[in-house]
Amino acid sequence: MKHLATIWSGLLVCSCVVPMASAANVLKPVSLPFADGKLVGASFSPDSSRLAIIRTVAAPGGGQRHVLQIVEMKSGLELTEADVLTDEPVDLAMNAHLISYSSDGRYLLVAARGSDVLSILDAATLRTLKRVALHPETDSRITLGEGHRYFRGVISLTASAKGNVFGVLTHDELQGNEAFVGSFSSGQSIKGWSLGKGRVASQLRQTSLSLNQDGSNAVVSVLPDENRLPKAFNNLRLYNSRTGEMMTSVRTKGLIGQVMLLSGNSVLAASIDTPSLLSKNICIEKWNLSSGKLGGQFCDGGRNVSATLSAAPSADRVVGFASQIHKSIEGQVYTASGRLDVWDMRSGNLVASSDEIPHFVSSVQISANGEWVLADQVLLQLNATR
Repeated sequence: MKHLATIWSGLLVCSCVVPMASAANVLKPVSLPFADGKLVGASFSPDSSRLAIIRTVAAPGGGQRHVLQIVEMKSGLELTEADVLTDEPVDLAMNAHLISYSSDGRYLLVAARGSDVLSILDAATLRTLKRVALHPETDSRITLGEGHRYFRGVISLTASAKGNVFGVLTHDELQGNEAFVGSFSSGQSIKGWSLGKGRVASQLRQTSLSLNQDGSNAVVSVLPDENRLPKAFNNLRLYNSRTGEMMTSVRTKGLIGQVMLLSGNSVLAASIDTPSLLSKNICIEKWNLSSGKLGGQFCDGGRNVSATLSAAPSADRVVGFASQIHKSIEGQVYTASGRLDVWDMRSGNLVASSDEIPHFVSSVQISANGEWVLADQVLLQLNATR
């Protein structure tokens, strides 16, 4: 992960990988409204009509401001903006910020990576309605030694496609990892449970959490302490969100990072392994958690489709980053150029690709209607009209 920090920024088959044909459509970059500062987080609205963007902007006299900008997708114009997260610790200002709309579009859930506090905002006025401390009973930062900053806080958040539920995955260097579910309307965490100790990141990306449509179930990817999977370690786990009880788990072929829970206990998973010179290329995998079997893969010829994924189930679209990974003699990834691919979820056909991207893409989102893709700080459109 440290080695990529500076870079940060077709057929679906049941058990085998086949080369993918070239996509007929091109994902074209689309300009965002001009704004100062660096984009550190963004989220599409549930109806795909808006994009919420958080930027860090240099404040007069030093320090950083956080500006939340709402962009209308049809016109490409800014609808509104406001300063937010004014109470956020200075040391978290430049971290990636995780954002998610509620299913009805009324609220925005925002947290900096590494923060122990969630902010719930009114999506229309951008006013902060509630701050939710995940561990209100303890100090959020302690010293672990010179040059070693203690990490406790959010690494992944999500919202259910229907209902009023949000989910959060956190890491604590001393106490281990936890999952939380909460309610937008009540503005509080409702249930939390321990996932045990373990790492949350490999060299390519980190683990994540995803909710099903009504938020009743949560799927979580979990890593062991070592950089490989022990034989008895089940790293893809399904939980009952109301009780925190683990319902089922499976052991995938490699380390899993980004996940997305679909209907029928199917889950999409992106590997965060770094393949060896002689290993097969990595694909986005589709697992059936009820049977514990691999149900399909989304691949792109000789490229590795890894690290990150997003999906729009109602539009039958899956998006991922297909890269050419380059490793040092010690086995560390030092660059991973590639392209964004969009597949049809039902047929597995590759329907669109971007031009070549000369750097690693660590975060990707697709709008619910399948038209828009946000890759790190770049917005792309499947059928560009503006």
